[in-house]
Amino acid sequence: MHIAKGGYREDLKQYFRSKMEANVAGYYRYFGIGYCYEYEEFEFKKIMRGTRFYLPDFYVYDLQTLEFIKLIEVKGWFRKTDKTKLRRFERYYPEEFKTLRFIIPDKYARDKANGEMVAFLIDELGIEFRDIESYKEMEKFRGIIPGWE
Repeated sequence: MHIAKGGYREDLKQYFRSKMEANVAGYYRYFGIGYCYEYEEFEFKKIMRGTRFYLPDFYVYDLQTLEFIKLIEVKGWFRKTDKTKLRRFERYYPEEFKTLRFIIPDKYARDKANGEMVAFLIDELGIEFRDIESYKEMEKFRGIIPGWE
């Protein structure tokens, strides 16, 4: 599964940092899930160097009430800086962190890279397994969602 390569998506009228993020946006749009892409950036004000900001991929809200539901982070893999951002987000914004959910390539895959992702989320960040979604499950709809890459 190739998940990198960002760009402007004409069908969604927006730039996305990766195909995976663009496809998640298409999925949300198709199924009537309200979202804003890269809506709010969080600053770690006490940090003077290195990773000082975190920008979740999606802000999900109820289309009827426009009330916030959750933040979504779409990850194909975790770099060291990604892990630092998430640890700091948990420390500096604990209430917002409680709403954070993850979409990873396949939470059930048995390969080493996937195992390390799931272990980081569960063991280090305390994320519940049920709060991790599989992009692979969303891919099942690729044939009916317009513009899926």
